[in-house]
Amino acid sequence: MSSKIYNKRAVKNRMKHFNLGVLGVAIASAMLSNTAQADAYSFQKVETPDSVLHLYPAALNDNRHSIALGQFPLDLQIDLTQLSDATLYGIGIDPEDEDLDLTTYELSDGQYKTLVNNLRDARATQTSNPRLSYYYAGFYNGQQVDFEAFFEDPNATLPQQTGSTDHFYYGLNNNDVRVGWGTAPYRFIEYTYTVGEGEDEKELTTTFSERDFTRQAIWTDGVTTRTYEAPEQSYLGGESVMMDINDHNVAVGYVSTGLSPQAVEFAESCQTSVDEGTATRPVNICMWQRWHNLSNAVATNLQDYYSRLTIGTNQSIYDMRAIVWQLDGSGNVISSQQYEPLMERSQVEDQEDSADFSTYAYAVNNNGIAVGQSWTYYEGEPAPSRRIKMPVVFIDGETRAITDSNEYYWGSATDINDNNQVVGFLIKRIQGVQRYVGFMYDIDTDTFNELPGFFVGSSTIPTAINNAGEIVGTAEIEPTLSNQRRRVGFFYASAETDANFINLNDAVGCEAGVFIATADGINNNSEIVATNVQPIERTDTDGTVYTEQVGQMIVLDPTGGEISNCSEEETRVERQGASTGIVGMLGMFLIGGLITLRRRFKV
Repeated sequence: MSSKIYNKRAVKNRMKHFNLGVLGVAIASAMLSNTAQADAYSFQKVETPDSVLHLYPAALNDNRHSIALGQFPLDLQIDLTQLSDATLYGIGIDPEDEDLDLTTYELSDGQYKTLVNNLRDARATQTSNPRLSYYYAGFYNGQQVDFEAFFEDPNATLPQQTGSTDHFYYGLNNNDVRVGWGTAPYRFIEYTYTVGEGEDEKELTTTFSERDFTRQAIWTDGVTTRTYEAPEQSYLGGESVMMDINDHNVAVGYVSTGLSPQAVEFAESCQTSVDEGTATRPVNICMWQRWHNLSNAVATNLQDYYSRLTIGTNQSIYDMRAIVWQLDGSGNVISSQQYEPLMERSQVEDQEDSADFSTYAYAVNNNGIAVGQSWTYYEGEPAPSRRIKMPVVFIDGETRAITDSNEYYWGSATDINDNNQVVGFLIKRIQGVQRYVGFMYDIDTDTFNELPGFFVGSSTIPTAINNAGEIVGTAEIEPTLSNQRRRVGFFYASAETDANFINLNDAVGCEAGVFIATADGINNNSEIVATNVQPIERTDTDGTVYTEQVGQMIVLDPTGGEISNCSEEETRVERQGASTGIVGMLGMFLIGGLITLRRRFKV
């Protein structure tokens, strides 16, 4: 695998630095009372840079430094003259209006938000439109958040669309090395084709957006940045992703290794249309549209009517392989090893499976053991209708299943500590409804246990575990019949006898003024990085004032205090608005896509 080196190019966004001594507002007020206890955690709100609406944490190292994902840009310049008529109609602009001047038209907040959402890469289906950046890789050094963009440099010979790349950090070690991936900038191309016959024959020219590669792995130490090309790049430049790195420069992720049989057939069909003169799009755009559909695909064989559970399958035109890289201190590749799926792709007569069949590594410990996910078949019966993804361990060249119980039919490992303890989630049916259950697996003793959760049937997703066996994540807090049940960040000390799940909102105090929806990382000092749902007041261009729920990064520091009892009705009702508001705000991050981009895996 080849790599490229880039000079660091950072977009700095200054933020206020809050003193921890004044951040524990609930603690300070509690100390005024001679009957109150100090809260178990103080907290620091990390100010979101002005350029984005949301800031989601992804991991926290022992230096109390973090990586984060900025989401939804607030200051993009959108050239309305480049949009299709259908897109303009979609935001209430009539392109046939004779008085319309798109060069001076001022978008309302609502129109801007709709455009940004519709033109981001994951959602945009109209290939003639420009693409917009939506995700920004951020590093928090304890003082400020910097967004770092590596693929934005314009190509002088092929002009790129400004602000059309996405960047993500997923892994961070104690040397402050971060890894992730980014997308290439889009550029406009023109394609001319012929329609009609005889006297009606005419040429049409259509504009499309294309790019050099779909995604490419990134490594940076803050000074030097390296990127890593995929082994297989037949179409769309291939895919390579780094998801985690340990303190010994062992990085893990997944890479494209070959087109799936289905993609081979589709590519031949695209090429045939071009050769026969019937194509209205070039081959590369034809393949991109196929890739885009697969990347947004869901597991139709696991749809659940009662829970409305939808599972994103994170598919591709490529077969992916989990990969473990041994790097040197400068990010150069010394060696690498790929891992095969738990089973071979089905070749059984009348049950041939032509879709992509892959493995994915999401986390690695300092022993060099990686964990993640593999495609396989339910109960070992090879058939397309029984395709599932299950949690696995990658060790010594072998892909090992964490569980082969038939009560589970989807899942992933999400993290591993240096004691070879693995955490993750599985899907099982509880009281007739599909629910996520957290698990802990000890590799050395081959011991598997479900996590207790807040109650039976509480959908639970662990995100991280430290070397003390302390686990954090997100879980449903109330056993209601609603499809959108209240979800909070949790802490669970697995090494303690009779340990229970702790609602982190209770750990910071009932009057803290935050709502912790997810806990995204924990280090070996028991410090936690989490997502707070924060209401903010905004003013539209017409002067209308409205409240919006946003995701905000916070850091929790242990104080040795007590857990509060926030079960009073007044506190519960006050916080319930925030917890249910997150359903619309996080959208793609909810079950079926929860933590998909800001943590370590895709479900």
